[in-house]
Amino acid sequence: MKIEPVALERWAAQLLRAHGAQAAKADRVAAALVEADRCGQGSHGVRQLSYYVDEIASGALLVDADPVVVDRRGGLTVVDGQHGFGQLVGEYAAELALDAAATHAVSAVAARNAGHIGRLGAYTQPIAQAGMVGILLANFQGGDQLLAPYGALERRLGNNPVSIGVPGPAVLDIALSVAAEGRVAQAHERGEMLPEGWIMDAEGAPSIDPDDYLSGGSLLPMGGHKGYGLIVLVEMVVGLLTLGGMSGPGDRSFSNAFVLVCLDPGDEGRAEYLHQLPGFVEWVKSARRRPGTTEILLPGELEQRRRSAAQLLHLDAPTSAACAELARRAGIPAPGS
Repeated sequence: MKIEPVALERWAAQLLRAHGAQAAKADRVAAALVEADRCGQGSHGVRQLSYYVDEIASGALLVDADPVVVDRRGGLTVVDGQHGFGQLVGEYAAELALDAAATHAVSAVAARNAGHIGRLGAYTQPIAQAGMVGILLANFQGGDQLLAPYGALERRLGNNPVSIGVPGPAVLDIALSVAAEGRVAQAHERGEMLPEGWIMDAEGAPSIDPDDYLSGGSLLPMGGHKGYGLIVLVEMVVGLLTLGGMSGPGDRSFSNAFVLVCLDPGDEGRAEYLHQLPGFVEWVKSARRRPGTTEILLPGELEQRRRSAAQLLHLDAPTSAACAELARRAGIPAPGS
């Protein structure tokens, strides 16, 4: 299906309203999902609506919940998302972090009990655009254990994504596994094999078949033991500051917890940095390229180009079919109809 972003956003908001979301909340969540599709991160786009609808039906996602501040000490603010839409918790955290950084120069918001927060760059990018540094670390509060510890066979950890945004802006947004689970699930839905190095099967053998992951295999950490080490430390830092919980035994429901740090370099530091930035970018991009490489890109540059070029969004067949089924069950028109 090919559809204009505005039309897809309207449809997604209509679907969320049909499941009890207030209009303003539905509009903001729909905008965030479509923005992910526009940036080429379809694993965090409208494909997630099937999961959201199931979470609403089970009571795990509360459509009328608003995040609340539960503690504030200097530049640290602790927020409880109350199991509401993760995008709204993320937006609220970014606003709080920016406000506190204006007073303290360094601020942090530790949030727990948020629904799926989606594209992490959505929360560090506005901080970067404000001329500050944003750093976001997230865990899954012990739910969705996707990845075995380095050298092990059994899943014990999430892939604990991180995002860093700096003025320019340049925005890094990555899972700490080689690839996010959503991309493995998309390959399964499309009947495609995976690139080598993404997953192992339940016996620890490398695999390119997404079914081997879905039947008890594991995502692989980026950089082997180094990525594994980062995953463990993100789990612990987020668990410590949010008190939202860490991985452990039992069948835990998914929630996002995260820590968003905002650093204000001050007017003088910002001005000097912006003076140096063009030379740095030119130095990086002017390096001699490997065969087959046409251009050297900075973090976030490709996503921004995709967003600017996205006059029409192309939804793959599984996502299109899932959206049509969601519309049928909700008694609303299918997207694009």
